[in-house]
Amino acid sequence: MFQATGMAAPVMHLVFPSSWRRLHILPLRSAKTFKPLACLELRGSKGMSGFHEIELKVRDYELDQFGVVNNAVYANYCQHGRHEFMDSIGINCNEVYRSGGALAIPELTIKFLAPLRSGCRFVVKTRISGISVVRIYFEQFIFNLPNQEPILEAKGTAVWLDNKYRPALVPSQVRSYFANTLTIDPAF
Repeated sequence: MFQATGMAAPVMHLVFPSSWRRLHILPLRSAKTFKPLACLELRGSKGMSGFHEIELKVRDYELDQFGVVNNAVYANYCQHGRHEFMDSIGINCNEVYRSGGALAIPELTIKFLAPLRSGCRFVVKTRISGISVVRIYFEQFIFNLPNQEPILEAKGTAVWLDNKYRPALVPSQVRSYFANTLTIDPAF
């Protein structure tokens, strides 16, 4: 992983052949560092107000060849947590789709802290951290149970889409559901 050191990261290049005669060289953007949220104490539930929680258990088919949960599976855990969160505040994802809208996740940043293994019980904690007329920002955490060991930190952005899958304004009623869940931490 990259660490913030105050120095610029080296530029890496990707080479894509566009024809047999010449190559295009494009700079690869360096990875942005993921800073843990200062308002949270990652052991236990202090500072975890406003989070929706869902408890899950690792299944054997989610493991990779090293006996730990495959990294791609964590995005599924986060998606499940977001859906359950939305259901808990009165937004049914199936109804959103049937009404012609959709929510897309164009950005999801995940920081892996520790692995989960077969049979582990864990909790996915989800909350909205901000909202605009077109975007919904959320934070998610996964903790191993029963010891509350931090497993994952995630930040993401959701965008409302119209029936042609183009970005659209979040309907005011839906925006109010999300706005009612926002918690302002006095530490900020």
